[in-house]
Amino acid sequence: MNNDQYGAPQHELNVVSSLLRDRSTVRQLVDWNRSEPDYWLKPDHFQTAWLGDAYEALLSGGLDEIEQRLQAYPGADRAQATADAVTARMMTLYQQRAAAGDANAQWAVNQAYYTQSDFWAGLHGAIREMARSTWPATPEHARHDAYVTARAAQHPSTTKNVPFELSRPRGVDHDALLKELAVIGAVLNDPARSRQFRYTPSSPDASPYWLQPQDFADPSTAEIWDALVTGPDPAIALPAATDPVLTPEQRAAAVIQHITLRLDYNDYHRSIGDEAARARRAANANQVIAAYLVRASAPDYSPNPDNAAQYAVSFVLEPSIPAAVEYLAGRVRDYGLADVSLDQVAIELSTNEYALDQLAERLDASPRTLAGYGQQQAPTVAPEPTEGQPSYTSRPVERRVLISLMQDPSQLHSGPTRALAAQDFTQPEHAYIFKAIQSLPPHAAQDPWLLTNQAHQLARYDGAPALDAQELSNIAFAARTLQVAPADQGASHLVTMTVRRTARDASTAVEAAARETLDPRALIDQSRAQFQQATREALRYHERSVPEPTPSNAQQANVA
Repeated sequence: MNNDQYGAPQHELNVVSSLLRDRSTVRQLVDWNRSEPDYWLKPDHFQTAWLGDAYEALLSGGLDEIEQRLQAYPGADRAQATADAVTARMMTLYQQRAAAGDANAQWAVNQAYYTQSDFWAGLHGAIREMARSTWPATPEHARHDAYVTARAAQHPSTTKNVPFELSRPRGVDHDALLKELAVIGAVLNDPARSRQFRYTPSSPDASPYWLQPQDFADPSTAEIWDALVTGPDPAIALPAATDPVLTPEQRAAAVIQHITLRLDYNDYHRSIGDEAARARRAANANQVIAAYLVRASAPDYSPNPDNAAQYAVSFVLEPSIPAAVEYLAGRVRDYGLADVSLDQVAIELSTNEYALDQLAERLDASPRTLAGYGQQQAPTVAPEPTEGQPSYTSRPVERRVLISLMQDPSQLHSGPTRALAAQDFTQPEHAYIFKAIQSLPPHAAQDPWLLTNQAHQLARYDGAPALDAQELSNIAFAARTLQVAPADQGASHLVTMTVRRTARDASTAVEAAARETLDPRALIDQSRAQFQQATREALRYHERSVPEPTPSNAQQANVA
């Protein structure tokens, strides 16, 4: 395989090779659906930097330079002349980037001054080989290699050497598959029905279709929907899909051929690291799928194909939402409980909130029959941790921090201790002692009698159960007799434990809600509330890095 030689994915090499050998290939990469046509494959989609640079160089004048060089030297070796033109255009590209301050581009420019530059010699040799007619890729099918390149960048796979995966695993049966095919078949029969799925998302980067591949339970139908409607270069954008001269059967046949080729290319590129893809290719499974699509495209396959959007909501989108929410809860568990910094946890949690917002927006844009039903659902409470689960508590640390604060209450206003809150203490007595220290003047907070009395009063005011007097007495005695480390050393640990405990509880509550028969909108709203609480706890960590106002700063602030 060529990707072994050049250390790049085969689909990326194939795209550039097709452009080098036939400039008309570029027409396959134009998105004609836009008011101002643009290329749907972007340089940033390439995972291999030099291939992305070569692609950008070709689109920014390199294709013209190849043509001009071949006309100027008609007897020259075509591959050699092509490599000369492209490397010259890439040098121009690197010089422009270097002038803008790009250090990597400056390094590439500097290499040109060496008599024997491995970088430029290797680059020229690779482009020359890709420009030869012996390259194992067909320019007519460059759009499918480009599709794999774009999707591999936007939906990376968790499996090694597999370019991308569009679906999330969830339960699927024969009846569910038939219903998903009915939705797809309605659009195959009449591509104009895809307008039922369009909406205007709040994010300019979001797809304009509320039904997405990840909503389909079966990986094959997920890829079919992407190739048909939502993906780059979709089949519904083909001229044949809307040609009024063709019969509905002929239009469907052209669209199905496009989809089948796309599935074949997906499996071809996946077959390096995916046994299932190799098995599908060996069994010619995509031709079997094509036969199913022909049957699904018949006007009588579904009861009423004009109701495709309603079918999609009931049979595809709404059933997928619990799986999507459980997936997000799993990410919270992975990141919130992992040994990573708390700001990274906060970023992951806020990303999940954004994903829920997008999910809610897509759901609300669809023709739902249960709109507003979810407002009557009761919120789900996180179940108690089961035996064997980490508790994320450290009561000895809680005691040491409280003892240190009782000995020096001024620590509340400095260092990591500033980020402490009552919820960081898991034992009620500890939480109310901390609240009492916060509520009393420093001299009173150092008095065990006043502090204990204040803790009892705060608990009664909150309607909490009576506090354990023995625990309060033990902490008060320790504060008079023990020497402990400054509170800073334990405060950071307690905040971290709270974030992980909250993330665990949020994940557990969301997963429990997803297993219940809730209205999908209610599930999204409840999950958002859980994630928001966990996010607030994680963001509290940042208070530790905010410097205390100095007297001079405070004075300037008052003057301002």
